[in-house]
Amino acid sequence: MRTAGGVLAVSVLLLGLGDPAGAAWIADVETGVVYEDNLSFASKDRDIKGAAAFATTAAGGFAAYLTDRHVVSLTGDLVGDLYERYSGLDHVALGVTAAFRSKLGLGAEAPWVRVAASGGRLQYREDVRDGWYYRVTAGVGKRFGARWALRADYAFDGRTADHERAVTARLPADVFDQQAHTVSVRADFQATAILAVFAGYAARFGDVASSTRRNPEIFAASDAVVADPAFGSDVFAYRLEATTHILAAGLSFALGARWSLNVGYEHQIGLAEGGLDYHNNVARGTLLFSY
Repeated sequence: MRTAGGVLAVSVLLLGLGDPAGAAWIADVETGVVYEDNLSFASKDRDIKGAAAFATTAAGGFAAYLTDRHVVSLTGDLVGDLYERYSGLDHVALGVTAAFRSKLGLGAEAPWVRVAASGGRLQYREDVRDGWYYRVTAGVGKRFGARWALRADYAFDGRTADHERAVTARLPADVFDQQAHTVSVRADFQATAILAVFAGYAARFGDVASSTRRNPEIFAASDAVVADPAFGSDVFAYRLEATTHILAAGLSFALGARWSLNVGYEHQIGLAEGGLDYHNNVARGTLLFSY
């Protein structure tokens, strides 16, 4: 496979952007703890499983400035999660993201648009979740004065399933072969020189995997099922069609020019086929470095 650096070099040459004055290295690394109280996306109390994870995301690459308002970038991406329970969910994701961002005018308050595409490999400790992922996004945003910023985004994402071990003749086993569409809005407020506050809402429409013990309701509503040893020998993952509403809020504390401490909370409300609704609360605290 061609490396991210090799792809970047080819892209820069094709764009005629070899001049270092029009380009810069970029990097972001975020690490911390995330807790979810319904990792299994289960609707029955007996099947709800929560756990904390040590999570790290990193992206590094190159940004090339086409003009003073247009930027293209290419990064190599790394995501890794280690769970304090359910070690079968431990995973690493390696991928690449290409993006284009344009300001639609001059000055700090000019609106901007951004489009991006990414893809890569997902590798889990329990291989039933192994596969490839892909994502395409488009967004628009604008600042309002020195304190407020608003943005809206659309994303189409999906993943494939490498391992399909059928457990019934009635349903396929490709539970983790999924697609979804997400629309979201977010507001940021710069409360002080070092404190920023954000709030957002997202609606996701598409496939989810709910891991439960056998029950007739979820079997009737799902279109795929596979054994899910990450949660136990008697647990199965079922693919459902669902609409998920996500309410989010958080704080970011600047610790200097490149460091910040971030805390956030999400409440996820999943409305799945067959009335198999679920709730998931997500809390996170992370340290971010940006270059």
